[in-house]
Amino acid sequence: MVVTELVRDIVPSEFEGTTVTFINMPLRESALPNTPPEGPLILAAILRNFGAETHIIDLNAYRIKDEAAMQRNLPNGRHLTYNEAEQMFLKHLHNVGDQDIVAFSGKITTLRWQEEMAKIVRRHQPEAFLVSGNGLATEIRMGLFNWIPELDAIARSEGDDAILIIAKDAKLIKEKGWNGAINSGQLSPFYKGEISGRHRFMYEGNRPSNLDMLPYGALDLLESDPYGYNVLEDYINVPVWGIAPTIVLPPLLR
Repeated sequence: MVVTELVRDIVPSEFEGTTVTFINMPLRESALPNTPPEGPLILAAILRNFGAETHIIDLNAYRIKDEAAMQRNLPNGRHLTYNEAEQMFLKHLHNVGDQDIVAFSGKITTLRWQEEMAKIVRRHQPEAFLVSGNGLATEIRMGLFNWIPELDAIARSEGDDAILIIAKDAKLIKEKGWNGAINSGQLSPFYKGEISGRHRFMYEGNRPSNLDMLPYGALDLLESDPYGYNVLEDYINVPVWGIAPTIVLPPLLR
């Protein structure tokens, strides 16, 4: 299935009224976060170009320096706890309202976090279309539904076109309900039927046909977290590879 063929008829106002939150999972607690989550930010920018309201909760942006971090010998600070992450998600919902789509991004090492966040999302947003992408979904494939049964979908490989198909399916389900959407025959070919008591999708992305057409990542979404904190500034102040560059002047300039 060539996903570009499925998005040709999508118009710029296609997803007006659709709300989407990307949740980026924590990585490497021992190191400072040094790279913004560009993948989800690009996908957010793509959806915004088609009228969607997009947000991001970047759980990897935080390193909390407190007694707990000191006891665990984490000089850069610790990750949020699951409870702190849940409170942040609730604060986000209080600020922006219910979400139609919640999308997880994370490498294969984020399985435990995705398991916990899926439970949190389902507790507070039972009707949201919940999808996992990035390395974990690409590697585990359909088996991820066994590990994270709360998921509606997984998205493998490139997400640049697939995110539009995901939004189109989620919009149809919101408008018609599950039975109506299924009976309409308008769901994408990535619908896999009912598996373990829940309707499931497995999206397969493809390489973008024109990289120059991709928007820049929506970095502005990092300028204010649910509590008003600017996590983008933290990223800017951390050297990209975690080590400050050493500048050696040529002999004539010393």
